[in-house]
Amino acid sequence: MGDPFGLETARERQKDLLREAEERRMSRSLRKAHRGVDRRGELVEDVDVHWGLAEDEVAVADLLELNGVPRWVSFEERFIVAQKDCKVLGAVRYRMESKRLLLGLLVVDPWAGEERLATALYRGAGELAREIGAGEVVASAPRAGYPGLAGYRRGRGWRLDLKRRQGADSSHGLLYRMLYR
Repeated sequence: MGDPFGLETARERQKDLLREAEERRMSRSLRKAHRGVDRRGELVEDVDVHWGLAEDEVAVADLLELNGVPRWVSFEERFIVAQKDCKVLGAVRYRMESKRLLLGLLVVDPWAGEERLATALYRGAGELAREIGAGEVVASAPRAGYPGLAGYRRGRGWRLDLKRRQGADSSHGLLYRMLYR
């Protein structure tokens, strides 16, 4: 009679999804941590910056609530997250638009060091954008100049030109490549 309710197909699909989730977790743990330097010259180490996954939504919701933003935003928007020791400490909302990564709302755990995490998030977002072939990152940061600490230029918003950055031989570009390689 076969499988009239599709239970066998559902089990196979579940196995595939679990395998994919495990592969994503493994690749994330193998990825080199993004590093940055804050205003005081302190190195921001061991902060993993990556595209937000479904398992990060609850932690991002907690951060949003901690910062006075409704929890539901984490389930309807996409975030780039910063983790340290498997704990989400910060997130920045993003969307893609024709070879541009647009960054919006930034939330961080206030006890984890806002400046250091924000800098790591903006730098990590630039690296992630470069990995997917984006030509520019645009950040709207009305509060502080955190994107500036991460190498963005001020204009109409904060901009990071990834095409120019890749070919640049300036000492600033060299320092940037040394920190991330």
